[in-house]
Amino acid sequence: MRVGIFSDAYKPLVSGVTTSLQMLVEGLKQQGHEVFVITVSAKGAKAYDKDHPYVYRIKGMPIPKKGLTSFRFVRNSKKHLKYIESLNLDVIHVHSEFTIGSVALKVKKKLDIPMVFTVHTMYEEYLFYVSKFLSKIFRKTFMKALKKLMAKFILTSEVTLAPSIKIKDLMLSYGIDGNYKIVPSGIDLSKFKKSNYKTEDINNLKASLGIKENEFVCLFIGRVSNEKSIDVLIDGFNQANHDNMKFLIVGDGPGMGKLADQIKKYKLKDKVILTGMIPWEQVGLYYQLGDCFLNASVSETQGLTYIEALAAELPLVVKYDKVLEAVVEDNFNGLFFKDNSELPHLLNKIYQTPELLTELKKNTLKSVRKYSREVYAENATKAYTEAIEINQSKKIN
Repeated sequence: MRVGIFSDAYKPLVSGVTTSLQMLVEGLKQQGHEVFVITVSAKGAKAYDKDHPYVYRIKGMPIPKKGLTSFRFVRNSKKHLKYIESLNLDVIHVHSEFTIGSVALKVKKKLDIPMVFTVHTMYEEYLFYVSKFLSKIFRKTFMKALKKLMAKFILTSEVTLAPSIKIKDLMLSYGIDGNYKIVPSGIDLSKFKKSNYKTEDINNLKASLGIKENEFVCLFIGRVSNEKSIDVLIDGFNQANHDNMKFLIVGDGPGMGKLADQIKKYKLKDKVILTGMIPWEQVGLYYQLGDCFLNASVSETQGLTYIEALAAELPLVVKYDKVLEAVVEDNFNGLFFKDNSELPHLLNKIYQTPELLTELKKNTLKSVRKYSREVYAENATKAYTEAIEINQSKKIN
């Protein structure tokens, strides 16, 4: 099968979506499919593409908005359609509703290629992050436009993939009744496996960050931005008994300045460590530094970092969200808090009760087998086959 992956974000950019797409591409190739990625230009792409000739990039202009500078706006996409047509694709899999998404819709309209669409982002959760003004004044207008945009892709596609039941329910609440399939994104579990890392390397990294061997490390890895609610985690950490604890925050984003101010306010400079952006190749090693993984976000579509943490044998202490019901089992592989005021108690509990920590760690790996790269690719292939069959039946009828 010749598969075209359309996305506004791909490697070398680092995000949950790009990680998911990389796993999909590798999994499909492993199954013997031919895969082509159609995406936009990006910083560092020239060097990356030398080893990945299946990636085709469309040049675009950066969006002049803090936090969105990695995205590109493409003015003219028509000239690229001829190249895409020459690929003789059997199916297209669309992962974006914007620049590259619009290109995919033109391909679909012109060539009538079977189309699968994946909903990755809960945009209504991001409205406040993009603009406080927009979130207050234009929310109704934004939501109307959002629903119209999502409907265009979902109703055009033969199959729509949702990484969780939460996303499917959200789309149904918009009144968009598509052909939905629940397909969790996959990850390369081996990248986070503890046995793949040397104790010496882990200890050396700890030392370089000022973490003592006997200190209990709470870990957050991800984009540092408002919708991730990292301020809630710092507040909870501050209220917990953190005498022998450190809070390691790995990642970068527009919320770094706000976090630095909060750390200064609580006088936690020696307790909370901000690494900034790190190379993707090193992420697996950083997971090995933690004793538990923290997150308070309620804007996740699946929670890939939660799955990565479990693959690294880290129990989760996270805020309850419906999307996490398939990932976190309370008191089995992690602990849920529903109110922010519960977090300090849970941090003290997991630190002061070694037998609880041991039991939770024991169950982490049992929780992630269904998120393997192989299972993800198999589920995607089933969706492609169904999309092709539906498309053919339409032509017959």
